[in-house]
Amino acid sequence: MKRICIYPNTATIYEFQKGQNPYIHLHKDIVQKKAIEQHKKLEKAFSNISCFAIEYNDETKGLSDIVFVANGGICLPRLPKPLVILPFMKYKQRKEELPYLEVIFEKMGLATVKFPGDQSCPFEGQAEIKWFCGGTKAIAGYGFRSTKKTFSVLDKLLKKIYKKHGLKSPEILALPLVSDHYYHLDVAMLEFDDTKCIVHKRAFSPESVQKMRNFLGAENVHVLDTPDSFCLNAVVDGRNLITHKLTDSLKKELESITGKHIKQVDTSEFEKSGGSVRCMTLDVF
Repeated sequence: MKRICIYPNTATIYEFQKGQNPYIHLHKDIVQKKAIEQHKKLEKAFSNISCFAIEYNDETKGLSDIVFVANGGICLPRLPKPLVILPFMKYKQRKEELPYLEVIFEKMGLATVKFPGDQSCPFEGQAEIKWFCGGTKAIAGYGFRSTKKTFSVLDKLLKKIYKKHGLKSPEILALPLVSDHYYHLDVAMLEFDDTKCIVHKRAFSPESVQKMRNFLGAENVHVLDTPDSFCLNAVVDGRNLITHKLTDSLKKELESITGKHIKQVDTSEFEKSGGSVRCMTLDVF
């Protein structure tokens, strides 16, 4: 697996972003120098990551969130060659990222297909869905960016793609997110094994947690009750779990559950816009 990140030279907070997620505060703009330093440390924390830069000019200065490349698409598992489904973003400034994302995927030699969405069913890529069981199962979260309809549309698209290759399409369990502090699934859930995950207690109803346990196995779904909303917006990298800065007690708890060595990176500048480690990395199989 390889990972992609995008240099944060366009990262900022604009007035039109007010209300797009509960973390955005217009009086707390991103400090560019600090953001760049934090992003460099994030890159160094990974064993294999490619960083792309978007040229800053009058056309690109509005691409405030393209650094959160997890929304830039999703790479499909089990196919003979990598294929990325491009997103259909909810907000205008994020829709404008698409041509630049397509250039990145083209440079990497990755085939792409557009998600057939509209405003009733936006789809924001890897941030919305998690693969399990060798890519034969997936859990999706909806309610604040994507909708229930999104995953009906996605299911039809996946069936079409996988049938072309003589493969069974992944089984999708789509569940509602119940708090806008977990507006994307990748803030609400951490997959740390092919069958195992941790979820925030405040992100899902008890009924949804039970459905996950029925789907993956009761022992494979761990529920975490913590005020730290970004602690699961993390990435497993081999034996390491790369996270934002944690309290000592939470670090020990995550180590105990995952069996991973915790590598912490300060992502405080990016958290002002509502994202952390997982938001800033896109997986390519």
